Amino acid sequence: MSFSKGRMGSLERRLRMLEETNDFLWKEKSTAEDILESAITLGSFDTSLNRLDDPGPILEEIVARARTILPFKAAAVYLVSEDSSFAQAICVPPGHAAEIEEIVSRRIEDRTFAWALKRRKPILSGLSGPEPLHLLHALSTISRTRGMFVGILGEEWQQLPEYSLALLSVLLSASAGALESFELYRNLRSLNRDLADRMSQLEESRRELEEYRKFLEQQVERRTMELSRANEEMKMEIAERMRTEEDLRSSEEMLRLAVEGMGDGVWIWNGTTGKTDLSPLSAEILCGDDEDPASCILESTSGEAWGRIIHEDDRERLSRKKARCLSGEVPAYSAEYRVVGKDGKERWILERGRVVRKDREGRPLAIAGTHSDITGRKKLEDHIRFQATHDFLTGLPNRFLFEDRLTQVLARAKRQKGKAALFFVDMDDFKKVNDRYGHLAGDTLLKEAGSRIVACVREMDTVCRLGGDEFTVILPAVAGPGEAESIAGRIMDAFREPFLLGGDTIFLSLSVGIGIYPDHGNTVEQLLANADEAMYRAKGQGKRICFLSPRNTSSS
Repeated sequence: MSFSKGRMGSLERRLRMLEETNDFLWKEKSTAEDILESAITLGSFDTSLNRLDDPGPILEEIVARARTILPFKAAAVYLVSEDSSFAQAICVPPGHAAEIEEIVSRRIEDRTFAWALKRRKPILSGLSGPEPLHLLHALSTISRTRGMFVGILGEEWQQLPEYSLALLSVLLSASAGALESFELYRNLRSLNRDLADRMSQLEESRRELEEYRKFLEQQVERRTMELSRANEEMKMEIAERMRTEEDLRSSEEMLRLAVEGMGDGVWIWNGTTGKTDLSPLSAEILCGDDEDPASCILESTSGEAWGRIIHEDDRERLSRKKARCLSGEVPAYSAEYRVVGKDGKERWILERGRVVRKDREGRPLAIAGTHSDITGRKKLEDHIRFQATHDFLTGLPNRFLFEDRLTQVLARAKRQKGKAALFFVDMDDFKKVNDRYGHLAGDTLLKEAGSRIVACVREMDTVCRLGGDEFTVILPAVAGPGEAESIAGRIMDAFREPFLLGGDTIFLSLSVGIGIYPDHGNTVEQLLANADEAMYRAKGQGKRICFLSPRNTSSS
């Protein structure tokens, strides 16, 4: 009986041990589940990253969550600045900011800070000595280090579970990813704003050009109506002049007063004296604001003196038109020419003239006309013409002007039975640079690339941008493939120098396909297609410079 009691007592003790073990295992299971749930929630942030303008809310959430994992008396986050230094971005509570700043300075000096950056795990410091116990943990992603978490621990930290440090690592790893996502969203918003601004500027420019075009059309229509009306009035006045000399002088005075209100200068040539009478406005238009009007009027009444202020390239053309009117071959003429002031500045003048009185044989006795300053219109026309034929980004000739220049070069080479060359240039791996640094940096790189190519070719050559990272070079009058390859070599050498983008050094190589006229084609289309194919062969074979054999039979 005593044996049975002893055996029962032993079984009861074993049963209690099993129950205690079972309770402990259930607690461990519950704890593990809580840890897993905490680890999962640590990876998500309540803040909408794509709507933030600064990382403040993210940093506040990081510090708040870290203090729920470990009993930090104070915690701070340091972020990497543009110059790669670390700056304190937040400290909770703020009163410990100076204390943490001193701790970080000492850890930088003893290189513990650098060690923590490399380990990407929590580093405890201050276990012995006067400093409070503190923890350092890097905020790092796969791509780069985003910052450093620094926290001062309280005395009760030793009573925490072992998994607390692991949970902190999970939190800070997710936090680094959140900071990286915030930066990406912010950069994307900035790029979108820049793009929207550019589109708005382009639309505004288009609208202004359209409004100015309509304004010019209205001005031309109004001026045309005014001139037509003035011409009719002039005919009536001339008919009246033929009756008597006194009526003629009176009519000339009335005509001058009538036309001076049009905004154009008026002039009358007298066939008897050979002199030209200018209105004050006409003298001002011809001579400019910097000239002495009285002296200008005196000089301009002489045809020889008048001719001296006209640009030398325009004198012969204007003289021919005037001569036809003076001879009676045509009743009127219109000419655009440049005048050069004493300050060397050029202005464009529109001169119109019409025979207003003839003798019995039909020879002109008087010619009247107007002067208009069209300098502003000419500048606008030149600006519009340049935009239509040149690349907006690099200022180089675009595809439209490229085809025109190449057509002219091939026609000249055909007449002279000479040779010409066409380079098709493509930058290798430009898309990777564009993807990494953004389109604005890519645009800067394209402009620098265009400038380097221009600096390597001859003055007679033409460098064009067809689009993207594709450039062409038109070389008229080359001796043969050897000279073309020498120029291409200079371009390749220029690209061995690195490009600087945002403080980074970028090396880019080129692939150049060369087509020689007439060996590789007689037309623009043939030569361009063969140069393009040669470029792709150069890229594929790693030759960098490639010719095609005559008539595109094989690469050389």
